[in-house]
Amino acid sequence: MSRARPGGAVKLSEWQAEVLEPFKKRHGLRRELFATRTARIPIKDLYTPEDLGGGWVYEEKLGYPGSYPFTRGVYPTGYRGRVWTIRQYAGYGDPRETNTIFRQLLSWGQTGLSLALDLPTQVGYDPDHPLAHGEVGKVGVSVPSLKEMELVFDGIPLDRVSVSFTINATASIILAMYIALAERRGIPMAALAGTVQNDNLKELTARNAFIFPPRPSLKLSVDVIEFCVRRMPRFHPINVCEAHYREAGANAATATGLAFANAIAYITSTLARGLHIDEFAGKMAFYTYSHMDLFEEVAKFRAMRRLWARMMRERFGARDPASMALKIGTAVGGSVYTVEEPYINIVRGTIGALAAVLGGVQSMNIACFDEAYAIPTPEALKLSVRTQEIIAYESGAADVVDPLGGSYYVEWLTDEMERRIEEVIGLVEDAGGAVAAIESGLYHQLVTREAYEFQRRVESGELPIVAHNLFRDGGSQGLGVQPYTPRPELEVEARERLRRLRGERDGGRVRATLEAVRQAAVAGENLMPAILEAVKAYATVGEICDVLRDVYGEYREPLL
Repeated sequence: MSRARPGGAVKLSEWQAEVLEPFKKRHGLRRELFATRTARIPIKDLYTPEDLGGGWVYEEKLGYPGSYPFTRGVYPTGYRGRVWTIRQYAGYGDPRETNTIFRQLLSWGQTGLSLALDLPTQVGYDPDHPLAHGEVGKVGVSVPSLKEMELVFDGIPLDRVSVSFTINATASIILAMYIALAERRGIPMAALAGTVQNDNLKELTARNAFIFPPRPSLKLSVDVIEFCVRRMPRFHPINVCEAHYREAGANAATATGLAFANAIAYITSTLARGLHIDEFAGKMAFYTYSHMDLFEEVAKFRAMRRLWARMMRERFGARDPASMALKIGTAVGGSVYTVEEPYINIVRGTIGALAAVLGGVQSMNIACFDEAYAIPTPEALKLSVRTQEIIAYESGAADVVDPLGGSYYVEWLTDEMERRIEEVIGLVEDAGGAVAAIESGLYHQLVTREAYEFQRRVESGELPIVAHNLFRDGGSQGLGVQPYTPRPELEVEARERLRRLRGERDGGRVRATLEAVRQAAVAGENLMPAILEAVKAYATVGEICDVLRDVYGEYREPLL
């Protein structure tokens, strides 16, 4: 037994030698190495003040909520004032179906809408294009024109609801449709609240719903940022995405580092437009995924805020605290779900959501338990909304600001996560910045290497996944889940709606506005004003993108 000291206390070294190691020798451990689930950060048996080091100063590392360096949160009261925005991601093949589910979500207590768009809309093809065949309305709603936008938001008060558009390559077009819809209702664009994802660099290297090469893709993103900053004060013009690097296989630190490197590219390009950092940095947000290692995720969110605050102040010269206070939206990523025993995905979603709450995010959606099969059913969406509401109003997790702050383990892990994120940023900057690193294939190399290693660990059983490679009974796949199945006639209906639109609209006006888009693209102007006029004339996503393809070309991934 360890020697008693005054008050019965013992030194750490004595406890390790006389208590811990003998106990481990007698009883053993579950495994030789303990590490965080994705970043593989080795974890010790115990953390004490010694792990924080002698130079660890509370005011520099933590401070207070709502104050620099914002480690403990961007608002002084955390969720005690208001809870995060509950914003389930939803969109069904037919615009009217999507309108119905949006109305249901609002009635269930959801506080913001998040629109899922189908793949042809995301990559700039209309429903009647040959490459759209078989994909119309499959993973979201088909919105090729302002007509469909009108149907999606029929009866929904645009000036009283925040709307998120998960769209990138065609973000400028979809945002223009939303603005045009609002103006038709007498709502000025300055009154609209919400966000558009608009992270085109991420699309080129993770999610792959891209159209244009890196440099014009960056320009299109910055066009939206500049337009919104100058004309839409309540709208967030970009969500820089860590999320899709996670889903593509990158670990928490690498995914965050790549997202930060992309953010630097967006900031630098926006500054080159003549805007000051304090005019737009506060409008930038990050979109992340929360996976299954609760403490790794909490540390990631806290490290992101501290790193952003320091970068804004020291690198870009921000002076407005709002520029330094990073807003984070998150989702519980569907890649952590299994087709085996899908109802246990409800538990996974709850753990990921709790991590996000303990990490202090500003908005959230939870991938529904049936998303291993298809886009979610209304019943699954409601369950995800209720999960967030239970955490918010019953668990107590939202009743104190940064409840894990001061944990020796969490603070050590936050420091280590920040260090690893900075290493990834350094790799990209050494390669010439985000665009050059994308063009050279560095992003692809980092993500694919980690994706391979992750899958190797899953298949070897090194990374346990309950019901998949651990405690698997072999007979429970499905468990009676009835996934959402799009109506087979959706594509025919979408094409017919488009045919009627082309017959009813003013063809001369459409051609004139498309030519104005072309001229603006050739001249290097901000495209948002020209695109806005085109969508008001009912020009389609495909027609506008065809003009831009002709000017910019299309992206081809580098051969590694």
